[in-house]
Amino acid sequence: MWRAYDELGFLEYSFIETVDAMYPFYVMRAFGGLLFLSGALIMVYNLVMTVRAGEEVETEAAGQPAMAPAE
Repeated sequence: MWRAYDELGFLEYSFIETVDAMYPFYVMRAFGGLLFLSGALIMVYNLVMTVRAGEEVETEAAGQPAMAPAE
């Protein structure tokens, strides 16, 4: 639509008409961006929870006595 010219050499469609025609694609693009963003947020949450769980295991193991060597 952006390259369509009339017989006088002017653009056949206005900018607003092209944006209006592209609206469904902009909605799909925004939805894809929201999916990408939600995946990144889930990844950050997973990393934070993994680090917290690792810290708890280290503190629990530090308080226990060492095992006696096997004979």
